Amino acid sequence: MAQITPPVGFNLFVLAGMSGRELPYIARASLPMFILMIVAVLLLYYVPGIATWLPQHMTL
Repeated sequence: MAQITPPVGFNLFVLAGMSGRELPYIARASLPMFILMIVAVLLLYYVPGIATWLPQHMTL
C-alpha cells in the first residue's frame, strides 16, 4: 500500500513520467491492487488467526 499511498505515492508520478501516460490513467491502473490490499488488511483485522496460525504451529 505504501507504494501507492502517501508518503511514497510519488511512485505514481515516476510511473507516469516513465510510461508517458497521464497520472489518472496510472492511478486507475493501480486501483485493483489497492483494493486487494485493503481487503487483505481487513481480512487480517477481522480474522487474526490467519496471521497467528503458522507461528503457533512452529516448534523450536
